[in-house]
Amino acid sequence: MKNAERMVLLILLAEWLVFFFSGVTFSSLSGNSFYDIKADVFYWLPFLSGIPQIVMADHWAGIILDVFIFICLLYQIRFPFKTGAARILFPLLFLFYITLTAYLTHRNYPTGIFIVIIPFMFAGAMNRKMAFEAIRYFLLWFYFSAGFLKISVGSISEPGHLSHFLTHQFAPYYIENNTGWRTSLNQFLIQHNSFAYSLFLGSVIIELAALVGFFTHRFDRWLMVLFLLFHVCNWILMDIAFIGQAAFLSILMFSYYAKSTKTG
Repeated sequence: MKNAERMVLLILLAEWLVFFFSGVTFSSLSGNSFYDIKADVFYWLPFLSGIPQIVMADHWAGIILDVFIFICLLYQIRFPFKTGAARILFPLLFLFYITLTAYLTHRNYPTGIFIVIIPFMFAGAMNRKMAFEAIRYFLLWFYFSAGFLKISVGSISEPGHLSHFLTHQFAPYYIENNTGWRTSLNQFLIQHNSFAYSLFLGSVIIELAALVGFFTHRFDRWLMVLFLLFHVCNWILMDIAFIGQAAFLSILMFSYYAKSTKTG
């Protein structure tokens, strides 16, 4: 169990390092005077506290928080059953998500970056197990509801849906004359609606496959593989990165490992 929990935390640390070396950290957000919280109540309380504004105004505050997150992650990996570092990490990573998405004025970054920490905040084997199960079910609902929404709003009945969306998604690349194999693939899919539509149907099927997880843990590791495949393809086709979601998805492997250990 301890090794499985460390695996989740190690993946989270790897994701944080990707953020860091990509220049997407608290310290990189400083100096920006414009942010957008729209009418989303999810953002109101953090911004009413004034903390995101302080981070974006003070470069050193960002650096301190970046280092503190790294230290807390290392400590949590060393002592996965202790809750102190996790209870510090959760508000910090939540604050990072809130500040970053307000800075970018869109919500494309995965929420898994802070949700994955929740089970580690609980002391006691039974409490933590129940927390992991709760997060697992939330993850399954997250994907299943996305697929169901595409059906309910009628997107699945539009053969040109993905091709049309790709036209707008890669517009900045064309404006900047940024050419390469991804833009060539983008153009191919725009010109071949039927092939693009088959990929879209495949993505919906993968999302709906999450329903299986509500009835059994047996296929959790395969669901994780499918969801990772979905995100990799989404990154290639839509330029939507999935860094921040991998550790969240690894909870499915943790769940499978825990169940197989118990039954074995």
